[in-house]
Amino acid sequence: MTQNTSSTPFVYLDHVADIRFIAYGETLEKVFENAALATLSVIADISTVQQKNEFEIDLETVSLENLMVDFLSELLFLFDAEETVLGSVSVEKVGTKQNENGDAIFFIKAAAAGEPIDSSRQNFKTEVKAITYNGIRVEKTADGFETEVVLDL
Repeated sequence: MTQNTSSTPFVYLDHVADIRFIAYGETLEKVFENAALATLSVIADISTVQQKNEFEIDLETVSLENLMVDFLSELLFLFDAEETVLGSVSVEKVGTKQNENGDAIFFIKAAAAGEPIDSSRQNFKTEVKAITYNGIRVEKTADGFETEVVLDL
């Protein structure tokens, strides 16, 4: 299910109880950014969020799929722990390196920005409890990359 990455950054798909989406990007960085925006857009209207607080995100793990789950989970953590609604995400780098044992490790360096939660001003939509491993995939396509993610509501 590949789609033009320049005109459609993400699409929502039918799912029984949760929200499932596919995000697109010409690069790994862009597909991670678009997956973040799709996730954040389920929580709130991100177009109204001011970029007052910025958070650096540096993660490492054993696969691209784990990295996607960890990255999106970190955004949920920032929402809950920092009581901040996020409105933008910028991914600097997604790549691989070797750990001390010579095994490949995937990493991401990103930043997210937003403002303190104020339900009187912000338009919240629904709560996302978790990012699931159900059907998670990050794949190279003819147009770049795509990822499929299921959000537990």
